[in-house]
Amino acid sequence: MKKIVFLMLSILLFVTGCITLGHDRAELKTDLVKNKYEIIKKIVLEEAANNGFSQLTSEIKPSQYNDWKGKLYFALMTPNGTDQLFIEFNKDSVYMHGAGTRTNPDSAIKAIRAKIDQL
Repeated sequence: MKKIVFLMLSILLFVTGCITLGHDRAELKTDLVKNKYEIIKKIVLEEAANNGFSQLTSEIKPSQYNDWKGKLYFALMTPNGTDQLFIEFNKDSVYMHGAGTRTNPDSAIKAIRAKIDQL
């Protein structure tokens, strides 16, 4: 019984050790999403591509009709599952989170945050 528990814990540790996680929330100036969404989107696309998320999977553009809430979603199918990166917009913040085995969502999130903070 102890061997089985040890084996299961070893497998769990190995699998979780291969996954990169990341999350962050950037507070924005009022109306930044409204006025500079295309610039922010370009930053997100560039940094996501630099960190393994080469293709945007889906987009919900922020607008007056959805209270300036929007999402960008990236997914990459890998042998180990699906690597994902989510970018969620509100009027005054951007929430970013993701997980990956081949990609690096944490680096993408840090790079996106650094560039958005300069706007």
